[in-house]
Amino acid sequence: MSLFKKKCLYCKNKIEKTKEIFRNVIIPGFIGTREKAFCSIEHANAYESELKEYSKKSKCTSSCCH
Repeated sequence: MSLFKKKCLYCKNKIEKTKEIFRNVIIPGFIGTREKAFCSIEHANAYESELKEYSKKSKCTSSCCH
């Protein structure tokens, strides 16, 4: 029994110790990248693609940015 199991950043399911896939990803609100665990390569790729779509949206709603 493991006391601290990793959770997939994308689906939030617990991951077995030997089946973790680590990838350096950007976390909104932090500067730079952090190494995070995923349960599959598909979830790692899906997280990165969703993050790219999120970052494309403009955060500023005032007229100064447009």
